[in-house]
Amino acid sequence: MSDDRRSEKLWRGCLLTAACIASQALACGALAQQTDESRPRQSTADRGTATDMTPTNAAMSKTVSPQSFATQAAVIGKAEIELGQLAAENTQNQNVRDYAARMVKDHKAAAVKLQKIADQEKLQLPTALDAEHEALKTKLSGLQGAAFDKEYAKAMAKGHDRAVALFEAASQAAQMPRELQEFAASTLPTLKEHDQMAHSLYVKEGG
Repeated sequence: MSDDRRSEKLWRGCLLTAACIASQALACGALAQQTDESRPRQSTADRGTATDMTPTNAAMSKTVSPQSFATQAAVIGKAEIELGQLAAENTQNQNVRDYAARMVKDHKAAAVKLQKIADQEKLQLPTALDAEHEALKTKLSGLQGAAFDKEYAKAMAKGHDRAVALFEAASQAAQMPRELQEFAASTLPTLKEHDQMAHSLYVKEGG
């Protein structure tokens, strides 16, 4: 066989091998795509890290002090009680009424526990709402019926999102006294339940 014929045969073999490799690569890519598409999509609720502490909460846990946590927790609880009592007056919606009654009951119980710990730790608790919650109460006081229901549910969802983040941080803060840390940890499940209920209520009210 001449050198030219031998080179031509070798060249054709290389081309055939390259074509096979390319075909296999395309097949593998298609199979990978099908496999990925066949997997259930992970919902937002399923996402997250291995622990409940997000980077934001991790940073907060290092900066929140016993006094600042106690102050914020007391204001949050007082707001939930007063806004729940307002809801009983301004709504005819049984779902809103039931939720508000739950808020008053649970946050009154938490307030008693927090006051006891504050007395032991010599922490000062506020006796009035802060400006933000006072403004919210004023706004809701001017609403009735469906308008009130929607804004109340929205405020509860937003407020409990923040409350859960605060209590998660406090429950894992090394600088927190043991009793206050345990209060935060033991209150968290209830707050998370409140949060889920609030978001469901907001959706029902057209949010």
